[in-house]
Amino acid sequence: MTATAADEATEEQGNKKLLIIIAAAAIVVLLAAGFVAFTMLKPKSVEADPAKEPGAIVTMENAMTLNLADGKFLKTGLALELSEKATTELGGEKAVAAFDSSKARDAAIQVLGRYKYSDLLVPKTREAAQQALSQEVSKRYDGQVLRVYFTEFVMQ
Repeated sequence: MTATAADEATEEQGNKKLLIIIAAAAIVVLLAAGFVAFTMLKPKSVEADPAKEPGAIVTMENAMTLNLADGKFLKTGLALELSEKATTELGGEKAVAAFDSSKARDAAIQVLGRYKYSDLLVPKTREAAQQALSQEVSKRYDGQVLRVYFTEFVMQ
């Protein structure tokens, strides 16, 4: 080999090394960019809001009888689903027995008393009445009650 052939071989080896270094650097940059993009675009874990999470259910002990708008009667039992926050503030599920349901009873009289017997025979109307009652009760208890359930529903 002559001096020029040796120089060319050395230069060729140098070019291969430079190409390997550039390729390795590019791979590292792409991996770093992928990691950053993954962590930035990953959805943040949403912690549950205890004021909106279901907690204990308080069943009102006695069913109530109320007048409907057309003079007929409705006998209904109610259960109130408290928020997790309200359950905790009351001292847990065992302490919910002390929950005062008088506001819920009053709301039931006012909301359900607007309906007629024939209206409440229709399942969609009954569901709408339950939803309206749930909203009114939630408002009266400052959001501590999430939903009202009918445990008894008899009309005459």
